[in-house]
Amino acid sequence: MDEIKDHPDGTCRVSFGRLLLLSLLMLLGACGSKERAPPPYEANPSPKEAYEVVVTTHDAPEEMFISATSADYEIADEGCLPPIDNFEGVRYGIERHSLPIQLRKVSDATFVGEFYRDGMKPSNYFGRGECNWNLVRISANLRAPSTKSIAYFSISASPAHKEQTRFAAKAFVPLLDDGNVYPASSLSQERFEREVALSDYDRFFSYSISINARTHEQ
Repeated sequence: MDEIKDHPDGTCRVSFGRLLLLSLLMLLGACGSKERAPPPYEANPSPKEAYEVVVTTHDAPEEMFISATSADYEIADEGCLPPIDNFEGVRYGIERHSLPIQLRKVSDATFVGEFYRDGMKPSNYFGRGECNWNLVRISANLRAPSTKSIAYFSISASPAHKEQTRFAAKAFVPLLDDGNVYPASSLSQERFEREVALSDYDRFFSYSISINARTHEQ
């Protein structure tokens, strides 16, 4: 075992193994504290694949509002990315990017917006070849006035699964009431129909998301 030893000349010296360990720990600390610059990604200036996203609520206990909606993209070929330069071997999300979507309220229970499947610009961002993008999902967060400070209701759709419905209890019970905002507990339609008795259906409300190509683009 490496340890600090007394040298015959009367000085106290640290073994080579201990010095190496200390050096590695200092290097890891420096790498962990280094600020990572945001990637140089750009939105596509002339997208063509327009899609519509619709978010609706049904039988909600109060009128809800949208707090955030985004189109989430992922680089199709990681070979265009810079090599990983940390000991953890992690990219820390550099292969992903999101663009906000503005939804407009068209009724008390319906929100509509537009996004582009080709919303990210293909480009040689890192000098390692062109980075191309795939649309991964459309994510939306709903909130209610009475629960906005403790929870949000999250839902998403994807090109492979264009529609989704979630069910949540009207009598909302916070996951943790500690001053932070958490995603609310909810059930997929399959779980709701399997686990909730028909007599209890009116204790829940639902919220849905759907995405479709714009008619004039088809």
